[in-house]
Amino acid sequence: MGTDATGLRVLDPTSPEHIQRGTIWALVGDGKDVVFRYAPTGEGASGPWEFLAGRKGYLQADAANVFDRLFNGQAASATEVGCWAHARRKFVALQDTDCRVAYPIKLIGRLYRIERLADARDLGPEERAALRRERSQRALDTLHPWLVATAAKEPPSSDLARACGYVLNQWAALTRFVEDGRLGLDNNGVERQLRDIALGRKNYLFAGSHDAARRSATLYSLMRTATQHGVPPLPYLTDVLRRLAGCDEDRLDEVLPDRWSAGRAPP
Repeated sequence: MGTDATGLRVLDPTSPEHIQRGTIWALVGDGKDVVFRYAPTGEGASGPWEFLAGRKGYLQADAANVFDRLFNGQAASATEVGCWAHARRKFVALQDTDCRVAYPIKLIGRLYRIERLADARDLGPEERAALRRERSQRALDTLHPWLVATAAKEPPSSDLARACGYVLNQWAALTRFVEDGRLGLDNNGVERQLRDIALGRKNYLFAGSHDAARRSATLYSLMRTATQHGVPPLPYLTDVLRRLAGCDEDRLDEVLPDRWSAGRAPP
């Protein structure tokens, strides 16, 4: 599972400016099942600590402090998986001012080329993990000592030292993908799901209330899950809204996006 969040402006008459900035949290399971949850604030207690309480499996996220309790047993005991896209961005941001970052960017790029090779070969999880142990591990073994040596020579407050420190502090989480072929290198799949929220902000500007924001999160969940399962949203909604009138509550699972195509009546 991967998670990330983005902001959403919400009309709130009790706020000084009648606008409150809420948070939409995205949760994506196995790259296909998408759930959006709304929280009035960006605090962990009303967000991931609640939504992911008791989580024990893999959880991929950036290194924000708000996620710490999900990994240390306070809210959950999930296994942390790092995001190489976040790590790479910190070096890319320094390209115009420090030529030394070309080396870690090249090595991180090698990790992604190995993934593209695995995709081209259509490798399963076990075969992908074997390829990673053979090739990705070599790139990681080259990168780690460079990070350590560079961080030791740089002033702790320099941008390069902070970029190296981010990767070193997250090293265990960032290298977890090597042993399990089901894991991705980054959390970009979750960030792509949040693009619909970002696009919406430019069109409707705000949600009319906190309840409206919660309802929109539910609708976004349904639409994005349909898309991830290759189900066209408009035909799906047209058919499902018609079928719901005669659908018992205990059979609602039958009209979820992942089962809709199989249970759809022939035209």
